[in-house]
Amino acid sequence: MLLTVRKVYIRSQVHLEHDTRLAVDEAVWLVNSDDPRTGEDVLADSATLFEYLDGRRVSGSRTGSATELRSIHLLRSRLREVFELAIAERLDATVDAINALIAHCGPMPRLVRHDGLPLHLHYTPPDAPLDQRLGAEMAIALAIVIRDGGIERLRACPAPGCGRVFVDLTKNQSRRYCDAQCANRVHAAAYRQRREV
Repeated sequence: MLLTVRKVYIRSQVHLEHDTRLAVDEAVWLVNSDDPRTGEDVLADSATLFEYLDGRRVSGSRTGSATELRSIHLLRSRLREVFELAIAERLDATVDAINALIAHCGPMPRLVRHDGLPLHLHYTPPDAPLDQRLGAEMAIALAIVIRDGGIERLRACPAPGCGRVFVDLTKNQSRRYCDAQCANRVHAAAYRQRREV
């Protein structure tokens, strides 16, 4: 009698190291910086970008030039494409898009310690262009999420008029909305509709 063993993959909560979690959060922020809810692009200038990066303690060189800002906008478009492909459950295309972004950024991982932070990985030299430094970290972080949790972890908020992206890192993949504001709005509308019936 021949027995066959079937592998069963059980997805659980995706555990990310601190830096990887920050890179995931930064990727989500960057994609949502061209806010589909309001139509506002909060990255209209380098000052807003630098304020955000300073708040996140992102190190390395910055020029503040129009070319640098355009390259960040291009990175944002490439990241949005990754989310859109994942949301459409196109695994091979999602993997190809992430791999293309990683190849474009040319990561060369190295251990660093700076600004009182513990040892951590940087994927590019500190003088690499800003879009390559951010892109390498974000692409690798999203690759880890997809590898460990699946593409269904990358989502778009289903609240009417929203469409912002987020990454669901919960154990049971129960997160449905980008933030509490959208969740409350949807639940309040559903409650009103039930009361009207």
